[in-house]
Amino acid sequence: MYNKRKLFIHGGSSLISKYLIQEFQDEFDEFYIFCRKKEKTKSILEVERFDNKKFFFFENDLNDLSLTLNHIDKLPSDLSGILWITGYTGNPNEEFENIEKAKLNLKVNFINVVVSLTQLCKKIIIHNNSFICVLTSVAGLRGRYKRLYYSAAKGGLINFLSGLRQKFNNKIKVITVIPGYILTNAFQEKAHKLLIVSPKTCSKIIFKGIKNNKEIIFINSLWRIIMWIILLIPEKIFKKLKF
Repeated sequence: MYNKRKLFIHGGSSLISKYLIQEFQDEFDEFYIFCRKKEKTKSILEVERFDNKKFFFFENDLNDLSLTLNHIDKLPSDLSGILWITGYTGNPNEEFENIEKAKLNLKVNFINVVVSLTQLCKKIIIHNNSFICVLTSVAGLRGRYKRLYYSAAKGGLINFLSGLRQKFNNKIKVITVIPGYILTNAFQEKAHKLLIVSPKTCSKIIFKGIKNNKEIIFINSLWRIIMWIILLIPEKIFKKLKF
């Protein structure tokens, strides 16, 4: 019925996006990429490696919602997949005292994401093979003072995806990806190596999860156990913990 399958990716310059495109290269014919810098992203993705595939790049800043929505309006109306890879850690040590920085975190990680995804839903084919896949964070499963606004934003996003899943009710697959620590250039956390995965491994797990119709994908199974334990801690005890 549809001659060409089309995939949208927000956050095209990330290594996760690079490896996801490699995983999906036999599934899609056209790739619509939102990124900050077109030429840099083309280099990272190594688009010249892909024969008979078309790439369309849009230079975008998620902090500029009007620009993002304008780009979304230009997308074709028969997308088969949406991958939202973007995240913004913010400045957790400064946000409580600086409301503008707090607002930026909430905008980029929640408000602008939700508004953009709402518009993108109008661009996707209603079909049980179509999917919307969004990276969230383990931080969104329970609030932490060290990631106060980030965890609030990611928690809101997780709940939005849950509602979106209910809305489409298997007509479109809605997948929530809950990564822990991903070893990117921006990674600065001190963490045990068992809690860290590479972008390539992350991409393979996401791809496998989508193909297996998973609705919630934990990138690292250890984080599933850790968060299960954390969620069981009573609030009167949890509030005293400093992690």
